[in-house]
Amino acid sequence: MKKICEERETRNSFGLPDDVMVNIFLRLSIKNLARLRCVCKSWNDIIMSQSFVGFHLNETNRKPRLLIFRYGVSPSYLGFYHPKCQQFENLHDPPFATRLVDLDLLGSCNGILCFCSTADHSLIYMWNPLNNKYITLPKPSYNPRYLGFGINSMSGYLDDFKVVTISANAKAEIYSLRTNSWKVVGDGFPRSIEIYGSYISCPVFVKGSVHWCARYSCYLDSKCTWLIVSFDFSKEVFHTIMLPDAISIDDDAKYLNVLDGCLCVFASTVCNSFRAYELWVMKEYGVIESWTRQCIIEKAQKFWLPIGFTTKGEILVRGNCEHCGNALLSYDPNTEIFECLDVHLPYFSIQVLTFVDSIITPVPQFVIKG
Repeated sequence: MKKICEERETRNSFGLPDDVMVNIFLRLSIKNLARLRCVCKSWNDIIMSQSFVGFHLNETNRKPRLLIFRYGVSPSYLGFYHPKCQQFENLHDPPFATRLVDLDLLGSCNGILCFCSTADHSLIYMWNPLNNKYITLPKPSYNPRYLGFGINSMSGYLDDFKVVTISANAKAEIYSLRTNSWKVVGDGFPRSIEIYGSYISCPVFVKGSVHWCARYSCYLDSKCTWLIVSFDFSKEVFHTIMLPDAISIDDDAKYLNVLDGCLCVFASTVCNSFRAYELWVMKEYGVIESWTRQCIIEKAQKFWLPIGFTTKGEILVRGNCEHCGNALLSYDPNTEIFECLDVHLPYFSIQVLTFVDSIITPVPQFVIKG
C-alpha cells in the first residue's frame, strides 16, 4: 500500500490521502470500481495503478469462488456457486458468443477466463466476466487439437497470459497477450506421447505450467504407461512428470486437478463392482517421490465422477442424489459423507474451477507489474 501512495503524493479532490482511498476502493466490487474510474482522473489513476491491481488481486486470492460451467448441451450455463447458501449465480453470456454450448472453457487465471470454439479450436477468447472486457486472439498457424491456458508467473506481470496449442502433427505454438502474437515452439510436442483427450479431462494450470494427463504411445501394448505432460510458460518448453507406480500402468482413467496449490490426480478403479477413486497429491512439485495417496473414495455409487474441490478442500462429485437425481455432491474425506448441493446435473459435461475477482482487462500491452 505504501508503494501505491508513493506513486501519487497528491491528495484527491476530496482531501483524503491516497492510502485512505485505496482502503475504500479495496472494499468495493469490480462493477463499482469500473464506475468510479469515470468520476475523476485521480481516482482512475489509483484504481488502474500497477500496485493497486496487484494488491487487489492479493486480497481476492484469499477468498476464491467456485465457478461452474455446464457445457456441450443446451441449455448451458456459467456462474458462481455459493456453498454456504447453496445458491447458483448465473453470469451473463459472453459478448463473443451467442450460445455457451458452442464454447469450451480452457481455464481460469487471475480473473480471466479463456475459451475456444467447440467447432473451431483456432477461435480463442480471453474474457473478464466481471467487467465484460474480452479479446479475440489472432488465429494460430496450425489448427489446434489440444490447448492450454495460463500465465508466465516469472515475468512479474499479472497480465502476462499465455495460450499453448498442439496440433495433430505435434506442432506447438504459444500466444502471448502482451505482444498479441503467436510463435512456434522450437521442439514441438513430444511425438512419443499421446494426450488423454476426454470431455472431463481438462488441462490444469499450477506452478507456472499447464498440465495434461497422457500416455506413452505404444500401439502394440495395451499397458501404455500413464504420465503427466506439462508446458512451462516461462521457459516455453514441455516436460514430463511420472505418476506413482501404483497407478501408472493400469487402464483406468486419470483426471488432474489442484488441491491447496498442489498438483493432484484422481485415479479411477473398481472396488466390489462399484467405481472408486484414489486421490494422489504431489506434495513437492516436480519431485516424484513426493506423490502421496491422500484418500480412497470407495463408498459411492456405480456412476460418479470427481470434478474438483470446494474452497475448504472437500471433493466435488458428479453423482446421484436421492431427491434430485444426477447432481453436484460434496464429499468430506474425513467423515466419508456425501452431501447433495442441490445443483441438478443431467449430463456429465460440467467443469468446476476456482475463480478470483480481478480488474485486469485482457488487452495487449496492458502493463501491470506486481
